[in-house]
Amino acid sequence: MSYEYSVTIGIPVYQAREYVRNSLLSALGQSYPDIEFLIVDDCGNDGSMEIIEELQRTHARGEHIRILKNPRNLQVGYTRNRVIDEARGEYLYFLDSDDLIEPDTIQLLVKAINDHQAEVAYASYEVVDRVNDSPNREFRKPSCQFFRQGQLALYAFKHASIFHVSVCNCLYRLDFLRREKLRFLDTAFWEDMAFTYELVQRVSRAVLLPDITYHYILRPGSLSHYQDREQLDKSEIMNNVSTIDYLKGQCRLSAGKSYLPYLCYNLEMSSFYIVCHIVKHASRISPAFTWKEMHKILRHPLGLAELLFFRSKLLHNLVLWTLGRLPVPLFIPSLWIMGKLKRTI
Repeated sequence: MSYEYSVTIGIPVYQAREYVRNSLLSALGQSYPDIEFLIVDDCGNDGSMEIIEELQRTHARGEHIRILKNPRNLQVGYTRNRVIDEARGEYLYFLDSDDLIEPDTIQLLVKAINDHQAEVAYASYEVVDRVNDSPNREFRKPSCQFFRQGQLALYAFKHASIFHVSVCNCLYRLDFLRREKLRFLDTAFWEDMAFTYELVQRVSRAVLLPDITYHYILRPGSLSHYQDREQLDKSEIMNNVSTIDYLKGQCRLSAGKSYLPYLCYNLEMSSFYIVCHIVKHASRISPAFTWKEMHKILRHPLGLAELLFFRSKLLHNLVLWTLGRLPVPLFIPSLWIMGKLKRTI
């Protein structure tokens, strides 16, 4: 298959007026020459697209900016799927419209993916916290390569605190994504987690780089930080739960894989943290959750007999399996004690 560009940088845009100019300029400022800048307008109303259209007219690389418009606000999952469908580059890179990338980001990732004939290459990133004004944090991956299916998944699930689930700051072979029919869930919450968890299990060749190439901006009011608002809608939290439930429903497809115990543990801990968040911020959530609903969120994806075959993370999974199956009167104090020990309640 022939491609019009070597790389497509796909940028979904919705309500990002304060940030989108600098974000797009960081993409346009790449040292790598052969890039399509694919913007998908998800029908915001804050003037973001006027800024992009101005850069399309005036920037030296403006002719390579292509703008698509969704028929209505369809959220980021749909929008990213449209990027996959419409991209004209051999490789695809996602950039969020409020984040920044280093000038040599694409150059480094293209070299890495070509040198190792990989399907995906990941670089490292920095978190810039504009919510709490805390110091910037770096998350550096080791310099390593994976050459068999399942190796990347084992690393990703085993080192979840380092391996960020964001779909940004990684370069994908577009034909790999299309061949594997990898798609985003139609949701605005944790769609990147579901996509990454499915992708790493299918990758046969991957590269990790320690270079900090991406600056992930935590900003007030963004979708990923709705927790900072004074009032929370229960439906938003349930969207997160639905994503976790979807991934739990896929777990049995990985039976016998070395990474399955870590996958189950990560999903259960995500459920645990959601429930602790509900308990801690119950006064801000409307309508309220019942204890029965919270109990259901913690159900482990596998049965006890399946867990007993685990060669790793057995005790961790058993504790979480037990917590999700305790009678509600025992579940409440047990959750409270665990939440206090983890400092999440």
